[in-house]
Amino acid sequence: MRYLRILSLAAVFMAAVNGLQAQTLQEILDRYTQAMGGADKLSAIRTQYSEGVMIAREMEVPIRRWVKQGQALRVEFDALNTKNIQVVTPTGGWQYLPVAHKTEVEELDPAVRTFIKSQLDVTGELFNVEAKGKKVEFIGKDTANGAPAYKLKVYTADSLSALVYLDAKTCFIVKAVNFIEYMGARTELVTILSDYRHTPEGYAYAATTEQTPIGSGMKIHLTRVEINKPIADELFERPKGK
Repeated sequence: MRYLRILSLAAVFMAAVNGLQAQTLQEILDRYTQAMGGADKLSAIRTQYSEGVMIAREMEVPIRRWVKQGQALRVEFDALNTKNIQVVTPTGGWQYLPVAHKTEVEELDPAVRTFIKSQLDVTGELFNVEAKGKKVEFIGKDTANGAPAYKLKVYTADSLSALVYLDAKTCFIVKAVNFIEYMGARTELVTILSDYRHTPEGYAYAATTEQTPIGSGMKIHLTRVEINKPIADELFERPKGK
């Protein structure tokens, strides 16, 4: 009977801990949503256009991005007198990279497309997670970029996983560690987000993003972000004759 009482107390304790974690997680998600602009604003996002500069391997190049929420993404960057394009949709993707001496349009690698596809969602990584088929776990308190942070683990509908760190004071995402398959190996992709700003409408975004992919690093500074401006469908169509 003594062991049964111990097991019963342990079960009650674990239930209380799980309930507290669930409450804490929901509070964090609610704070994140409010910090990014609020549920009403985020739910109303249909398109996003952004531009800035990308710094990689001591090169600084202009970059532009168009997103139709949940439908299509186009990224352009100019380098060495070439215009390079990458397009992703929920079911496919292609790229045109003359800077890499590729003069024909080619299909995106499936693993790369699956990872980039997460960028089709511009309403927020941790907004409305259940409707997006995500599972989120509260791991605990930690530090990120030298400041106190909440550490979460996120599982996507595409079976990808990531560790996400939110600044404990602002509840902005300041670090993400994605686990992806690259050339047959499981690889970590670390992203640092900083310099959060707001659009005139009140949407928050990270103006600076630093990424450490395999063998190199990349930084993007955004100088312009526009929400719900018209975007032509033709931007996402595969060019003919290439």
